[in-house]
Amino acid sequence: MSTPAPGSDRAGLDQIVEALREDPVLVHPLFGNGRTEEVREGLREIVDEAGFPAYVVLAPPPPGLSGDDPDRELATLLQDRLGGDGVFVVHTDPMAHGAEVVGFGDVPEQTLLSQAWLDHAPRGGATSEPSLPGRVARDLTVLSREGEIGGGEYRSFAEETPWAAPARWEPGSGSSAPVDPAVAAMVAFGVVAAGSWLLMRAVARWRAARREPQPTPGPARRPARRPGGVPAGQALPGPAEVRATAEAELDALAARRSGTDATRPDEPDFRVLVDGSYDAARAILARCGTADSDLADLVGALVLVRTADRALAGAPARAGRKGKGRRGAATPYRPCFFDPRHGEGVHRRSVPVADTRLEVPVCGRCRAVAEDALRPMRVPAGLLGRTRPWYEQDSVWARTGYGAFVEELWHQVAAEERVREQARGLGR
Repeated sequence: MSTPAPGSDRAGLDQIVEALREDPVLVHPLFGNGRTEEVREGLREIVDEAGFPAYVVLAPPPPGLSGDDPDRELATLLQDRLGGDGVFVVHTDPMAHGAEVVGFGDVPEQTLLSQAWLDHAPRGGATSEPSLPGRVARDLTVLSREGEIGGGEYRSFAEETPWAAPARWEPGSGSSAPVDPAVAAMVAFGVVAAGSWLLMRAVARWRAARREPQPTPGPARRPARRPGGVPAGQALPGPAEVRATAEAELDALAARRSGTDATRPDEPDFRVLVDGSYDAARAILARCGTADSDLADLVGALVLVRTADRALAGAPARAGRKGKGRRGAATPYRPCFFDPRHGEGVHRRSVPVADTRLEVPVCGRCRAVAEDALRPMRVPAGLLGRTRPWYEQDSVWARTGYGAFVEELWHQVAAEERVREQARGLGR
């Protein structure tokens, strides 16, 4: 089985389907941890020993995906073409953190993965995570064991070859596939983690060489405002103000929840999203105060409330609309990436990284200003009172991009809160 070399055209959906019919494991060198052949063989062995059909796709996405959730979309398309029960583990972006695990039919529940993570990941796994192929191998092992895996074995994936993240990995080393230098530069920046998003540091390096002409300023306008946002030029709210806003919006959400018939049996995902986001926001507010160190979490609580509120706004219509019971296709709430206090990221802005560009949700102001005028939210870092951009921290917000990188922000946050609670219990 062969995979397209970096820098060449991406494999189409038909090519991926045919490759999986020959071999259920497809690993592109960009995702091979510097040991692509060893990774393929190791994953193939785990798949062969699993008690259910399983497929692994670690490769650039085929053309034509919508872009909203390409990994899950690709998994669904592959299952539709291949048919039958199966677990599909899909990852298409070397910049992103984790692979999408999607089960169809009679296969182990995916909740086994989050439970194993809670049981065995020290401090949430932030300091001892394996590479992407290692996480895939670990997840498949957990599912094949129906969750019966010891803590030592679970953590060993962060230490054993070929699953351990190499100290220094240049994409393609140890692989027969040629590596395009520009792609190597891209992965050198991005594969560190979507959790940290150090990309904005790189933007400054490339800006001088890649600067685009800026539009000529037009006539003076009223400060732009987005729902829940802050006019340009106005001081941004501090922890106390963010907390007050989050509490007020949480109370209003509670009232709307009680008056909304969101218990339809055909809307379980909707109910889980609203309730999960609400509960996660409430848990954050219960443990946080108004110190500067609480800002990132308080902003996260506000984002969760607005995520639930947006979902509730698309709830099933009531009286007088027979046959139209399903909720509308409300666009999920995504905050401005550079500073979630700006409000909703109703636009997209590209960020240059080597020879490609990544897109993140931004507010109207952040969409329009020059790159050197972007001001990301800064939060305390370390013991010296210094601050750094929020996406450079080791936090659930950096790993999820405040919802920019995941579809179910509340799920990730709730897992983090459970880990905190367990740690507090052990410290008593």
